[in-house]
Amino acid sequence: MAILLLIFASQNMHLVSVRLIVGSPIDAPMILVISGAFIGGFAVSTFLHIVRVSKKGRPGEDEDE
Repeated sequence: MAILLLIFASQNMHLVSVRLIVGSPIDAPMILVISGAFIGGFAVSTFLHIVRVSKKGRPGEDEDE
């Protein structure tokens, strides 16, 4: 798996322009943009999972799920 990841990273090192909501575009290697999107999505899903699990544990709440 590590070898495949290294091959993927080496083929995606060209610069891409990322436009955020405000400000000028930022040039970054494509592998960093892909990795950042993956890590950001993982962080959001982990946070939502923690919130959902903590709501299930409260007494007096409906446990439909």
